[in-house]
Parts: sequence; C-alpha cells; structure tokens
Amino acid sequence: MTKPTETPPPEDAAPEAPAPAVPAAEAATPPRPWYVRAFSLSAGQALRLLALSTLAGFFVLAFDYAPGGATFDAGGAFTAIIHRALTALGWAFESFWKPALAGTVIVLPVWAIWRLIRLPFRR
Repeated sequence: MTKPTETPPPEDAAPEAPAPAVPAAEAATPPRPWYVRAFSLSAGQALRLLALSTLAGFFVLAFDYAPGGATFDAGGAFTAIIHRALTALGWAFESFWKPALAGTVIVLPVWAIWRLIRLPFRR
C-alpha cells in the first residue's frame, strides 16, 4: 500500500492562533458543593417554578381532587370539569395565593427530585 502524500499548507494561509490562556483565578476555582449545584435558581427559574406551582395548585383545588372516589362517570366528569374550570378561573383571580401554596406542595418535591437526578450530568 502506498501512503497518500501530504500537501503542504498554502503559503498565504495564516498560522494557527494559540489557544487563549485561562486566567489563574478561573483555573483555581474550587467546584461548587452538590447542594448548590442542585438547588440554585436564577430569578427567572424561581418565577417559572412559582407559576408551575400555581397552575398545579389551581387544578388540585379547583377539581376537589379526592383519590379515594368510589365511582366514575365519564360524561359527568367532562361536564363537571368544564363547569368547575370556569368557576375556578374566576376564583383564581380572587385568591392567587391559595393555588400557589397548594401547587407548591406538589411541584417542589418533584422539582427537587428532578434536580437531584440531573445532578451528575450538570457542570
């Protein structure tokens, strides 16, 4: 087998620029603790978490969720969902803090577990 011949770079090609040097302060930065990496939030992330908590709480409180219901009627459930959704929308405008608090009970544990699961894959 013959080796392919390497062609020299053109004479007008610019030499490769050296990689930028990393400042000493950045190179010596210790890694952040796991709990800081897992649970630190920006202001936008905190607002999204509050909005998601409010939305989840809105549905929990508006539909009187009872996990131990004895019977289920699909047609009646659909009608009840539409009626309660419209009623709950008016109620949510009156009292914002209740759905936010009720949703937080659901959203925060799920969020914390998700952050802990993703922790090994974060920088």
